[in-house]
Amino acid sequence: MSGVNQRALVLLVAGFTVWSVGFVALYALQALGCAYEWPQHRAILIGADVVSLLPLIWLAMMKPVREGEPATSLSVTALWANRAALASGVLVFLPVTFVSACI
Repeated sequence: MSGVNQRALVLLVAGFTVWSVGFVALYALQALGCAYEWPQHRAILIGADVVSLLPLIWLAMMKPVREGEPATSLSVTALWANRAALASGVLVFLPVTFVSACI
């Protein structure tokens, strides 16, 4: 496997891996905040949302190939997979920050 494809393969997996870690962390914080009635629960959730979206934004903006290297189908797929992970992160993470699930 060439260096271009190895880099693209890592980037292909990275977006949704970061998304899944952010998902688990955000919903764990949401559940813990409800269980222990944290006074700054909303601020913690907003902070966690921002922290989990930053690496997704970075990955979505990152080019999977360096200057002068030819784009392969795997590198194009990695680019769009990371952009899909960012869009999914915004859609899934944002409701946790303003909707209260504490019962």
